[in-house]
Amino acid sequence: MATPNHKQSSVSGERLDGLTIVVTRPVAQAEATMRCLREAGAKVVSYPVLEITPLPLSAIEKTLARNDWQRADAVILVSANAAVHGAPVIRHYGGLPSGAVMYAIGKMTADALRDVLKPEPADNIQTPSSGNDSEALLVMSALQDVAGQHIIIVCGRSEAGGRRLLQQTLNERGAIVTLLICYERKGLIVTSSEQRDLEAQLQSGGVTAFLALSVETLDSLMVNLRNTNGWQRCLLLVSHHRVAEAARERGWTRCEIVPMNNRALIDALHVLKPTLLTQTRLPSLPS
Repeated sequence: MATPNHKQSSVSGERLDGLTIVVTRPVAQAEATMRCLREAGAKVVSYPVLEITPLPLSAIEKTLARNDWQRADAVILVSANAAVHGAPVIRHYGGLPSGAVMYAIGKMTADALRDVLKPEPADNIQTPSSGNDSEALLVMSALQDVAGQHIIIVCGRSEAGGRRLLQQTLNERGAIVTLLICYERKGLIVTSSEQRDLEAQLQSGGVTAFLALSVETLDSLMVNLRNTNGWQRCLLLVSHHRVAEAARERGWTRCEIVPMNNRALIDALHVLKPTLLTQTRLPSLPS
């Protein structure tokens, strides 16, 4: 696992020229990532394999009563998507619960929540001092003694990832946990143009790395790559050890766990660049 040297990368001025990164995020979320990569000198291949769709309020109301929302002792947002798609629901329920502690898994989620709830104040958001996952949140001292507390987890519909760990652990600690599921991830088949662009880059030996932020992303990526050659020699950049383990099970022999907020991702790629250029510049695939 690479640990970015922020001081070195910020003063070196080295650019990411020569790297080609395949961005698999949903279109809306990918825009800022692709812009940062291009500004840093990398070439970007857009290859969105997921789409994020909000659930209708009528469906959400069947799982969470307005009174239950207002009585919450704590609200946890698991991702920036939870903040973006949860904001309309929060407003629908009358705003943030009075007196409830707000938790966000990572700075990106906290920043997204503040942004989407403007002008309503959302300054008192607690985040882990280190780490950007459920495990980091669960070691926070404020979440150790939660017996009898009503905790709402704002999340997406998912069968994988840290949300299940978060819910299970808080239940074991005696909390009453309710899931506010406000969006869902769906696998997406890329367009013919996006597929041709990727295959051309793989054919030339130019692709350096793929991004995959979740197991759902990884599974949809594998569906899209099922008739494609050359991805096996590329590095997979993932957000968490769970994704790395799933990737190895699916045939990726080279994975790196890196931070996925845009600035930290650029710093990580600065550190990885020498290795990436020496290990991925293999001969072109036969035509």
